[in-house]
This record gives sequence, structure tokens and C-alpha cells, in this order.
Amino acid sequence: MATSSTFLRDAWLIAGFDLRESIRTRRALVLALLYLLVASITSYIYVEVVRFAQEATSEVIAGMSDAGDKIAAASAAGAAEAAGYSGLLYVIAGGDQAIANHLATYPPMVLVFAWFSLGALPWLIALTSYDLVAGDLHLRTVRFVALRTSRGAFVLGKLLSQVLLVALIAGLGMLPVLLIGGVYLPRFDVVDTVLALLRAWPILALFAFAVLGPVACASQLVRGPGAARALATFFLFVLWILGIWSAFAPGLSALRWLTPFAYKTYFFHPDLLYRLMNAAGCAALCAGYTWLGFQVFRRRDL
Repeated sequence: MATSSTFLRDAWLIAGFDLRESIRTRRALVLALLYLLVASITSYIYVEVVRFAQEATSEVIAGMSDAGDKIAAASAAGAAEAAGYSGLLYVIAGGDQAIANHLATYPPMVLVFAWFSLGALPWLIALTSYDLVAGDLHLRTVRFVALRTSRGAFVLGKLLSQVLLVALIAGLGMLPVLLIGGVYLPRFDVVDTVLALLRAWPILALFAFAVLGPVACASQLVRGPGAARALATFFLFVLWILGIWSAFAPGLSALRWLTPFAYKTYFFHPDLLYRLMNAAGCAALCAGYTWLGFQVFRRRDL
């Protein structure tokens, strides 16, 4: 039996090799393009909403003749905008005022990018990472790897390569936020935005662990990539429904922690301990689902 150091070394070797191979595939290109598209669309929508609100307010104020009325109208518009934004953050935070206050520390454009990214990542990962094990089973290349290392190291390495790939693409997705914000927003704070994006980057990578758990499970249960893609998408859809159902079913709220979608909000809790516990929950969810799939893969005839 391989020692723990050998196990981890083999897993990192497999992760590095698979990451280099993945970057050169169309799958990585598709994931990068889809993610860039999501980042660009959400950033542009935010810019257009801000521009529309500013133009509407300016038109109303310009129609007033009295200077005092203009000042009062501008103050009222600013207060209404702040109140509306605070209410939106309260809804996003699931009614937790502490989380809503912490969300307010992020620039709105970064928050829009991060929140929509967290919403899109599960489905993008399901459509691009489904064959992390099933692809090698289908091509039978896993037989050559199994001669040199354990199946556990193989699965862990493939899983880590996908997390690193998502982290790289998430970093790439920050570029449209900076570009669109810098071009279209008149008072765009580049430094503050970059720092906020760097705060959001590990959130996206850690959330990928929670999503990759069910995907890795599905990829180990079947041999063909097509079946793995369908099963991974089905798993995530069922978990999404479970998360919604448990949120409204009395006494079943604990079931939502079995879904990756329950871990989005607490990454924005002001208490570091809560954020660390949330990250540990993502890792545990990934490990649990991957382990379930591994019980089939470890006995599979390669």
C-alpha cells in the first residue's frame, strides 16, 4: 500500500498533467468562453442599469426650476437608491442582516459578477467537467495509470486539476469586469475593484469543490462521457430542487447542506470563522460525494 506522501505526490502529478492537457482542449476553451460571456453580460447589464437610473434622475432634476427643489430631489433620489440597494442585499443574504452588511463592503459591480458567477458555475462545471473520470474509462487510458498509482490518487488528481482549471478561468473572468467598468463607468475605482475581485476569487474556487463533488460522483458511476454528462446534470438539478424544497419545508432545512447551492451565501459572512466553516463544508461535500462514486469506481473492471 502506498504511503500518504506517495499518494499525495501521485495526486499532484496527475493534477498537473491533467491541467496541462485540459488547457489545450476545446473543453477548457468552451468553459473559458462561457464564463467570459457570463462575466461580460452581467457587467454590461449592471452598467446599463446604472446609466439608466442616472439618466432618469438627471432628467427629473433638470425639469425643476427651483435650485432648492433640485437639491432635495437629488438627495431623495440618492436615499431611495441606497435604500433599494440595501433591500436587495438583504434579500440576497437570505434575511441575514450581518451578511447583507458585509455584502455592502463589495463594490456593486464586483458583487454582481461574483453572485452571477456562483449561480452559473454549477451548470458550467457540469457541462465541461463531467468526463474527469468517465473519459479515461471510455478510452481505457486509466488502465495505464492504475499500473503506476492507486485509483484514489487518480481520482483526487483529476478532481484537483478541475478545481485549478476553474480557478484559472475565474481569474480570467475578472478581466471583463475591469474593462467594462473602466470604459463605461465615469467614477470607476480600479484599485478598489481589483482588491474586491481578489477577495471574491477564492470564493469561486472553493465553491467549485462543492459542485465538483456530485459531478465527480456521476463521472465514476458510468463509463461513457455522454452518460456522465447527463447524470451529472441530473444530479445537480435534483440537488437544486432539494435545496429549494428544504428551504420551505419545516423540519427539513438541514437537508440543504447536502447541496452545493447552500454554501453560496455564507462565504460573505463578516465572521471569518463562518467563512472557514463554509469552506470546510464545501470540501466535505466534495469528499463525501466523490467517496460515494469511488465505491463503484474502486471495484470497476478497467
